[in-house]
Amino acid sequence: MRKRSCMAAAMAAMVAFSAAGCGGGGSSAPATEAPKAAEAANAAEEAGKEEETEAAAPAGEAKYVLRFGHTLTEQDLPHIYMQKWADSVREKTNGEVEIEIYANAQLGTEEDVIEQIRQGANIGWQTDFARLGSYVNDLSVCNAAYFIDNQEEAFALRDSQTIIDLNKKLADEYNICNFSWDWDQGPRHLFTNKAAYKPDDLKGLMIRTAPAPIWVESVNSLGCTAAALSLGEVYTGIQTKVVDGCELPYNNALNLKIHEVCDYVIETGHFFAINTMIVSQEWMDSLPEEYQKIFIDECNKFGEEETIALAEQTAGSKQAMIDAGITVIGPDEIDMEAFKANSQKAYDALNLSAVKEAVYKDIGKQ
Repeated sequence: MRKRSCMAAAMAAMVAFSAAGCGGGGSSAPATEAPKAAEAANAAEEAGKEEETEAAAPAGEAKYVLRFGHTLTEQDLPHIYMQKWADSVREKTNGEVEIEIYANAQLGTEEDVIEQIRQGANIGWQTDFARLGSYVNDLSVCNAAYFIDNQEEAFALRDSQTIIDLNKKLADEYNICNFSWDWDQGPRHLFTNKAAYKPDDLKGLMIRTAPAPIWVESVNSLGCTAAALSLGEVYTGIQTKVVDGCELPYNNALNLKIHEVCDYVIETGHFFAINTMIVSQEWMDSLPEEYQKIFIDECNKFGEEETIALAEQTAGSKQAMIDAGITVIGPDEIDMEAFKANSQKAYDALNLSAVKEAVYKDIGKQ
C-alpha cells in the first residue's frame, strides 16, 4: 500500500506550482430524397441527445470527499477564501477531490473534531499552533508572544526545517497532518478600560485569552493575568467586570463590538496569530500524489491571499473603532522593549527557548 507523508507532500508543495459542438439545419427536399432526409434527421436527433447527455454530466465524480470546518461565520474572509480553495481543488482535480466547507463550528467542538481527525475520519479543521502544541509542545512556539512580527516572517515558516520536522512528529505520533500554516490573522492587541504604557501598568488586570498554555503564559508575561473565557462571553464578561479586557485582532474586536465596553486599545502586537489547516494523516495518504500537491498548493495560495486581504480589512476595522470612540495607544507610545523582554518568561515556562532559536536560524531572523 502506497504511503506518502504529510511533510513530504508539503515539501513537494514548495516547488513551483505546476468541447465539442455541433450544429444542424434543415430544408425541404424533393420527394425522391425524402428517405435520405429522414435518415439524416434521425441521426441529427440522436447526436443532439448524446450531446445533451454529455453536457449534463459532471466533469468528474468525487472520489475523495473532505468535510472541512472552522469556528468563524460565512461572512468572514477566511471562510470566503476557504471556499475559493475548495472550488480550485475541485476544478484542478476534475471534480475528484471535493472539499465541503462548514462554518460556525457546525462539525462540532474543536476537541471533538480533532479527535475524529486522529481516528482517521475524512474531516479537516482550521486550528493554530497553540492547539497543536498540546500534542507536540515545541510547535506552540509559533504562537508565543513576539515570536513573529509580520507577514513575511510568517510565510517564511513554511520553509523552516525545524517546523517541518515537528509537523512530521505530529503526523507520525498523532495521525494529525498539519499541511498549511499560511492563514494568518495578523497582530493581536490589548483592549482595556485602563491606559497602559508598560508591563507594570497592567498589573492586576484580568485579560481574556484563549485557553491554551502558550497563550496563557504569553499574556501573563505582558504584566497582566490571563483569564480563559469563551469568545462568545467576552463582551458580557467585560461589561460585568468578570474580566478587565481582552486581547484580539482588530477585525474580531470590531465584530464583537468591543469598543462598546472598552475605552482603550493598547497596540502591543504581542501575537502575530498564525492559523493552521489540519486533516488526518490517513486521509492525506489516501490521495494520489498529484492530488496531494494540488490540495496543499492551492491551500497555501489562498491562505496567503486571505492573509493579505485580512490585513487590508484591518485598517478599516481600526478606523471604525476609532470613529466609535475608542482611544488608540500606539506602539510608539508604549515601552515595546519592556514588553518584548518580559515575553521571554513564556518561552522559559514552557521550555521553548531552544526551538525558538532553531526556527529563527532557519528563517534568518535575529
